[in-house]
Amino acid sequence: MKKSLFLLTLVGFLATQAYATPTKIRKTKAPKANLEQQLAKYISYPDALRPTQRAGVVVIQFRVNSDSELCQLEVFSQNEQINNALLRQLTGKKLAGYGSDASELHTVRLRFQPE
Repeated sequence: MKKSLFLLTLVGFLATQAYATPTKIRKTKAPKANLEQQLAKYISYPDALRPTQRAGVVVIQFRVNSDSELCQLEVFSQNEQINNALLRQLTGKKLAGYGSDASELHTVRLRFQPE
């Protein structure tokens, strides 16, 4: 009888824990699409791609400082002209809602379409 009562109590306890909601409030991050949209306002189609009229994808990494400005910007493409153009266009630009954690590294893929 004691084993049955103990087993029933244990099963009841485990069942309640399985459906319990966590009390810790999760900090939600801003969606990536918002980040990409903000970056798109600062970037124009690279001159290096104009003669070929090709689409292209470039990956960039950066941090956002406490003033919400882009810093430690790196551009990953094989074309040095594109890298320099994007560095000029983005260095020091501000992003709304991303200046809280300066240690966070953001990685974004930028897609270019011919005009």
